[in-house]
Amino acid sequence: MKTRIYIDGYNLYYGCLKRTPYKWLDLYRLFHSYILPSSSHSRHSYSDLSIKYFTADIVANAAKSEDSLKDQQAYHRALTFNAQEGQLEIIKGYYATNQTRAFKIDESNPKKPPKECEYVDVWKLEEKQTDVNIAVESLYDVMTDDSLEQVIFVTNDTDLSRVLEKIQSLNKVKVGLVIPTTDNVRMPNEKLDKFSDWTRKNILIEELKASQLPRVVEGKRKPVVKPVGWYGEPDVIENIFEVLLTVLKNRTKCWKWLETTPPSFEDLPRLPDLPINMLDDATSANTVLLYAKKYVSISK
Repeated sequence: MKTRIYIDGYNLYYGCLKRTPYKWLDLYRLFHSYILPSSSHSRHSYSDLSIKYFTADIVANAAKSEDSLKDQQAYHRALTFNAQEGQLEIIKGYYATNQTRAFKIDESNPKKPPKECEYVDVWKLEEKQTDVNIAVESLYDVMTDDSLEQVIFVTNDTDLSRVLEKIQSLNKVKVGLVIPTTDNVRMPNEKLDKFSDWTRKNILIEELKASQLPRVVEGKRKPVVKPVGWYGEPDVIENIFEVLLTVLKNRTKCWKWLETTPPSFEDLPRLPDLPINMLDDATSANTVLLYAKKYVSISK
């Protein structure tokens, strides 16, 4: 079943990824191996699957971290390098930053109506073109590609409801909807759900965890490496490196140590997995730190 997926990257990030250690997400694997087989069309195979991923480059002067833009660009390269030809296309809009005025929420009384609140100068950050790009690309694909059998939208943005309605009215393809949230209680937007042949209400945390890109993705010139800050416990990782670098020559060798099964020690809890896979929560990451200290103590 020839299928094309249109992913609103902004919705996906804020709905599923922002507060998780699973931002290094293999989009193709997530949908090919987990989302689509669990949809109402699981009887179909999805060997002919492609993704259009809509996003915008972070505005450096509005980012919370100095590494935000660099890390995002690394992720975009990793997605491109990891995908086979024709599997994935990244289509970018842009962010606009403008000075404007708005009503400030009263901290002592958050329910106070806007007209009674202070009117202040603010910076307004807006993502531009994503909705338009999704609408144009999806309508064009459906109207020009007669071999296309199904389109899937990954969004919960009501601005796209008219697009889904028009595509459904053409009666040429099935329309699927995936709500990018990990909340299994939240209901899909009625305006979107109305014009879909099937709806997936959420994406499971377990599916995100199982759909991560390799730590190192080989590229044409040089590989792309997952940013340390995208792990669950980056501070503990830096502590591990600090310990290991007393006996290992460089961070590359530290990563190799993390990717190797260490010997077991009677005075330490057993590691159920490779150290590299245990850096996303505090308890397991600190256990790896103990192993690093033990390794250094017997290596000197």
